[in-house]
Amino acid sequence: MLECVQSSSSRPIDVLLVGCESVGKSGLFRHLTGEKRALTSNVKGSTIAALTAPCKLNSKLRLTDLPGLQFDMDSKSTQLTLDRIEQEQILLLVVKATELKEELTLLQKELNLKGKKVAIVATHQDKYLPSNAEQNRVHELLQVPVVWINARRMNQAEQEKVITCIEHAKTWAVTASILHFLPSSPNPVNKLIPILRLRVIGPILACLMILAMFALPVYVAYLFVSWLEPITEQYLLTPITAWLEQIPAFLAKILVGDYGLITLGWYSFLWAFPVVFLISITTTITEETGIQEHLTNALDPWLRKIGLTGRDLLPVITGFGCNVVAVMQSRSCSSCTRISCVSLLAFGSACSYQIGATLSIFNAAHAPVLFIPYLFFLFIVGAIHTRILNKNATNELTRITPLPYLQGINWSAFRWKVSGVIKQFLFQAMPIFLLICLLASVLEIVGILSILRWLAMPLLYLFSIPTDAAPGLIFSFIRKDGLLVLNEGQGSLLMEMSISQIFILVYLASTLSACLVTLFTIGKELSWKHTISIAWKQMLTSVVSAAFLAAGLYFLS
Repeated sequence: MLECVQSSSSRPIDVLLVGCESVGKSGLFRHLTGEKRALTSNVKGSTIAALTAPCKLNSKLRLTDLPGLQFDMDSKSTQLTLDRIEQEQILLLVVKATELKEELTLLQKELNLKGKKVAIVATHQDKYLPSNAEQNRVHELLQVPVVWINARRMNQAEQEKVITCIEHAKTWAVTASILHFLPSSPNPVNKLIPILRLRVIGPILACLMILAMFALPVYVAYLFVSWLEPITEQYLLTPITAWLEQIPAFLAKILVGDYGLITLGWYSFLWAFPVVFLISITTTITEETGIQEHLTNALDPWLRKIGLTGRDLLPVITGFGCNVVAVMQSRSCSSCTRISCVSLLAFGSACSYQIGATLSIFNAAHAPVLFIPYLFFLFIVGAIHTRILNKNATNELTRITPLPYLQGINWSAFRWKVSGVIKQFLFQAMPIFLLICLLASVLEIVGILSILRWLAMPLLYLFSIPTDAAPGLIFSFIRKDGLLVLNEGQGSLLMEMSISQIFILVYLASTLSACLVTLFTIGKELSWKHTISIAWKQMLTSVVSAAFLAAGLYFLS
């Protein structure tokens, strides 16, 4: 009996962080637990799964950061939160200090809080801190502990204040009529940046800013690599290649052959890494400052014409960093637009690895300027693809949601996110590409690569593309940067092809199918039936649009 009591007393106390989107739950969770995976983003839907960790100042408390609630749609992330709060746990309601009355009224209306142990944290204290008299009034009306904090920056004393608030959680007995008497904040709900509210100029400016988010780092990376490539080739690759040519032919083929681990591997790293690194910087800056939400909100009216909402554009933008993360972030989309969102990002979100590989191919063909029409064509066809094959009643979804405040960069979060991208590239992406290089070398040596060329021959013949380009098309199915194998022989194949052939080849390799990892993630997140549906529709759109592109280029030439 004594052992049973001791076991019960040592069991951790579960505390669920519950609130609307962009209120600062993840920032609060990170400070209280030290859990780096919860580094906050100033973007709706950045928390896509429940994350649990012990409180670092009180090990008896076990905190769980839940996705933000969206009562205007039936997203998967909201359902996850609703399912979790049905259990017997302490609820830490996290609301904005600037909208305390409105958000508590909404939570009271939508959640079954009666009888649950509740404590309240009001974030954004830096935007609005009520007077002592107003704070006392809030405590008297709610009869549960309430603290005001800035979730982005918290010292130990403020963390202890929140922990004390949790420890003194009380049973919720507040009615809607009582909440009506809460003091209202004098601060209005945050609105869209004024220039982005303009009917035509606003969306156009938002498009240009999103384009700059990716075009600027690509251009800087191009200038840097163009300067560095001849230096590394003269002082690094040439001496290594000359030395390794003396080793056995089979090993030399694998290391410094057309698909060599060193020759092709280094060339691919040189072109892909700066793009991945710089894009991670620009996207993280737009997330941290909150500007990304304002841009997608400004584009909401245009996106509804193709069956999406502004919210659905956030995963698509994330897809330019990593498609897998973007597919998971789509959990915050409405169930009626999620499939369309995933379909668009699988087709048109060129991940940073794909962007680096594409820029490398166009540069090897001495036509880097092709990257601009490539991205434009990808976007236009992606929009048409979504509009025709995925029709949704988006007008029934809400258009008005509170926007995040524009604010400074949280540099600890910034460093962690960018370093995470670098680690993912070095320890996941690059090893996989080196494996592709190794596989290509071995298949070429044993003669199987010629069989793969034969399998891809009908499609390549349709667009008058040399069959030697088949490996780039085939390996792009594994990973989008697999098309870097087209650089084999220092781009000798590309030199034999026309500009239009290269453009169509790169477009097909990019769009014919999402990579295997992305397809697997879609299967887990949605269903394999939806994955097959998305895949065949994408393949159909890719081939048909490539045919129109080829016809257009033929008549223009």
